[in-house]
Amino acid sequence: MSIAPIVSWTTKGKVWIDPKRELEYDIQQGAPARRYPTSAIICYQEPLIRLAIKRFHARRADRLLGSDFYEFVHRGTRIGIIRSGVGAPMAALILEWLIVRGVKRVINAGIAGSLQYKGINPGDLVLCTKAVRNEGTSYHYQRPSKYSYPSKSILKRIESVLREQDIPYHKGPTISIDGPYQYTIKECMRLRKERVLTSDMEASAIFAVAKFREVKAAAIFTISDLATKDFEWNPQFHSEGLTIGFGNLFKVCVEALAI
Repeated sequence: MSIAPIVSWTTKGKVWIDPKRELEYDIQQGAPARRYPTSAIICYQEPLIRLAIKRFHARRADRLLGSDFYEFVHRGTRIGIIRSGVGAPMAALILEWLIVRGVKRVINAGIAGSLQYKGINPGDLVLCTKAVRNEGTSYHYQRPSKYSYPSKSILKRIESVLREQDIPYHKGPTISIDGPYQYTIKECMRLRKERVLTSDMEASAIFAVAKFREVKAAAIFTISDLATKDFEWNPQFHSEGLTIGFGNLFKVCVEALAI
């Protein structure tokens, strides 16, 4: 049996395509050489972009990989926000493009499904402490392992803001998966027993890229769908709770980066 390509991948040696060289090429072709903020939010849902525009008059400053990059200022800190396409490969590419343009601190913010069923509601915030690597992208940046981890300093800063703002939250692991429609109930039960709180698609890759590039990243979610005790799916994408959750999520991200 041949070795699985993703497991045998190595990060040793010179890469074929380098983000710095790609940026140099883009500038040579006429792209503006912009000075990016050092702090940014990567999100996946439009309500967070609308909140940036409404609350801080965020202006579109650039366009990366088909996504608009917005910028605003809060308490003297320039903060960027971009809506990535869903999934680890696109989120990792967006993060690479942000890093090469000067971003040093990133918060990954979006919705997540709850794997637990007790004491968790639509719109609740979940601070991610580690991510099960059930996607493929992270393995191009880190050796195989079960988890990837956020930056301790940003994680601590986010938690401080949650406490200062008196916003209730949960804290624990997520599983980042490429194929959410292939979850079996048996697998979900196992994850629940391991106390994995949520399911998302990007966090483990975001953490891996950030560690590899020596920048800081963390993740925080708002709950968009629930699971019953027997894993009946309970979607809450249009609930009032989720609308409130988006507001709290955005507020926490902004305050955590405005230092």
